[in-house]
Amino acid sequence: MSQFRPFEDGIFIGPQPAPVDLEDARRRGINTVIDFRLPSETTTSNETLTRNSGLDYSNIPVNKAMLSENQIDDLDAVMLTKQGQFLLHCATGARAALLLALSRARKNGWTADQTFALAKTLGFDLQTSPAYSNFVNQVLKNQRGTQ
Repeated sequence: MSQFRPFEDGIFIGPQPAPVDLEDARRRGINTVIDFRLPSETTTSNETLTRNSGLDYSNIPVNKAMLSENQIDDLDAVMLTKQGQFLLHCATGARAALLLALSRARKNGWTADQTFALAKTLGFDLQTSPAYSNFVNQVLKNQRGTQ
């Protein structure tokens, strides 16, 4: 779990966990793993690895080239219906940080700068990725348009 950063209220975020990370997560009181990887990205089932470690599992597949606001809604729904604490991951943690930061931004009415700043505290510079940067700006623009 040394690669995973604590966020708030029992939320940890990071890269693809190894089986030892999942065992450590369970010992630390994490109940649910939220995986943002596409099933085709891994040779071994993340669901099987997670459940074999005694943890609940949810998959919200995120393709960087096909980002959707529905994925933010899916994250919010999982976090409302599953038991926390949570371990959020993808290959590097960037997709997890993106969706978590946008979830908080929508709830708190944040600007893009505030959203990028949160992601940076988690160790991810979303502004260096045109796909992520554009998505953050689009989501927050849509948010302002519905208020």
